Amino acid sequence: MHAEVVTALDAHLVELHRLRGRLTDARAIEPGERLEVILQIAASAERLARVVHAHCPDPASVTVPGPV
Repeated sequence: MHAEVVTALDAHLVELHRLRGRLTDARAIEPGERLEVILQIAASAERLARVVHAHCPDPASVTVPGPV
């Protein structure tokens, strides 16, 4: 794997861990806070996907599994 992909994956995992902590902290959750965290998680996944696709030799040959 390219160093850029590994770096992007590491950044994504760090962000996921931080955001997961916001969901599991023992405190009161503000209205809409969970949705905001989920949207941030989705944005992080999109950033990672852009980096991965930018370094994929032939994106058309990659199959992405659909929902389970």
